[in-house]
Amino acid sequence: MRLSKRGWNNVLIFGVLLIIFIFNFSQQLRLSTVVSQRTVISSDLTIVEIETPDYVITRVGRNWESNPSVGLSSDNLQQIVNNWQAVPLDALTEQDLPTSNFVLKFFVTEQVQPIIVQLHQQQNDQYILQVDENSFLSLPTEKLTSFLGR
Repeated sequence: MRLSKRGWNNVLIFGVLLIIFIFNFSQQLRLSTVVSQRTVISSDLTIVEIETPDYVITRVGRNWESNPSVGLSSDNLQQIVNNWQAVPLDALTEQDLPTSNFVLKFFVTEQVQPIIVQLHQQQNDQYILQVDENSFLSLPTEKLTSFLGR
């Protein structure tokens, strides 16, 4: 079968359109699987105190102390504080959650009012952190101790 010059042009045009379609479609598939992540507390802020229902972590000079003592060294407490600002968690869509009894307060030097974070436990042993009215983050069970020290 022989194609005319016009026939080869049509084959070339459809081939280029097919390649463009494949690249665009693969790009959209890759973008749709990307999960948005963020940290609980921005790394731009300086945490001076974390208040939980069980204990308080306070910065004293360059060290960290817990009151009452949770049996962790200053370095371990420093790592807990760093995790709140450095470990990215998956952002979730808006959730309809009741008010939690487990409330964390983060006192930072840049704000007068504390940043309030609620911890919600789900039935499937997953946890959700509610940072504000519209911001929800998934906290896997295996990361819970690295954020709370317990």
